[in-house]
Order: sequence, then structure tokens, then C-alpha cells
Amino acid sequence: MDNLSNYVYRIFRKEELEEFRKSKLFRGNELDINSGFIHLCTDQQIRETINKYFKTEQTYIVKFKISDLKNSLRWEKSRNDDIFPHYYGTLESRLIIHITDQYNDEL
Repeated sequence: MDNLSNYVYRIFRKEELEEFRKSKLFRGNELDINSGFIHLCTDQQIRETINKYFKTEQTYIVKFKISDLKNSLRWEKSRNDDIFPHYYGTLESRLIIHITDQYNDEL
């Protein structure tokens, strides 16, 4: 995994992020709960993920440090046989590095 960035990202719907910030914990949405883990992505996977799952919704991209999540973070094959970060645990808002509502190549 040496060639990966130091960060992973979670794409949140507006309501999900508001609840996360209020409760300070995120256990996942319905898809995450049914999957058994919280879906994350790398910076290179953000655009495709937004286009596939969130095309018409207001979204926020939340940045996390891999080193803060490493005990419960697994890299697993998923969509298009690509390797995605999956978080097996509860995200804590204190671990948020940055939040943006716009995707750009310099997250």
C-alpha cells in the first residue's frame, strides 16, 4: 500500500454529515450496515463514486488520515476489481481532517 495517499475519504449526504457532526459518531448508512463496513474511497475513486451513487444529491467529502483508521481499515477488492478502503468500526468526528462540498484534484 506504499503507493497510496495518506488519506481516505467518505462521501456523505447532507443529512448524514449533519447527524455525524451532531452525534460525533458515524456507524454507517443503510448500505454500510448491510455490507458490514463503512465504504470509503481514495482521492482517485471519489469522482466515479459520486457519479455512480450520489449524482443528483448534495454531497460532502470528508477526509480522514489513514494512520488514524488503520486498526479497523482494510483494503478490499470491490467495484471494477478496484481496491477500496473499508472501515470496520465507528468513525469519530474528532478524526476529520477536512470537509468540502466540492470535488477537485487537490483534496
